[in-house]
Amino acid sequence: MRIVGKSDKGYKRPDNQDRYLAGTLANGVCFGFVRDGMGGANGGSVASEYLCKTIEEHLFAGNNNTAMNPEETILGAIDDACKEIYIMAKKDEKLKGMGTTISGVTVKDDICTVYNVGDSRVYVFRRGVLTLITEDHSIVQQLYRQGAITEEEMAVHPQKNLITRAVGVHDEVDIDISEVVLQKGDRVLCTSDGLTNFVSLNELEILVGDNNFYDIPSKLIEKALGNNASDNITAVVMEY
Repeated sequence: MRIVGKSDKGYKRPDNQDRYLAGTLANGVCFGFVRDGMGGANGGSVASEYLCKTIEEHLFAGNNNTAMNPEETILGAIDDACKEIYIMAKKDEKLKGMGTTISGVTVKDDICTVYNVGDSRVYVFRRGVLTLITEDHSIVQQLYRQGAITEEEMAVHPQKNLITRAVGVHDEVDIDISEVVLQKGDRVLCTSDGLTNFVSLNELEILVGDNNFYDIPSKLIEKALGNNASDNITAVVMEY
């Protein structure tokens, strides 16, 4: 499986609170995750970095264990990180309210397990069509589901950046999990909202289908910056 990722702080943010983690374990399990930190001062960076480190530690602790269950490993890592981020925020006033989104996948054989908390996203690109797999945990998504606003109104709503679920805001968090059976040639895109808020679905579809696979994250980021992105931008692309 081919994997490539890139992150950029963008032109308007002083630092990058996004993090990504991607690779292949010795037991053949592939993974890709994107996290988008939230919180004043450097809280968002602390939360996303801690979650990144915790997932990495859990994954590589069982790196040579062919019986490792990827789903149990990731859920355990997110739960452990959630508790610790919450405790850190309670102890340090400067970190109060910090948290982080997470969206990503583990792939074992042809089974792609998708994990999501917040408004980072996972898409699957198959035969020229990009399909959103995750559902945002956000105010505007709730309003849209209730029929209170249209899809077009979601993009310009004043509360579009408010999420309803994040890792570390409370000591526990609900994690959405789903599965996709991959087909040869499928591509998986994991991304922060710094990309999806500024690049249309049609633009994403064209760029994710680019023949130069290892250039895709750079081209996605360039497109977002060209569309005046005001956030950190991160993308991980995997090809089965």
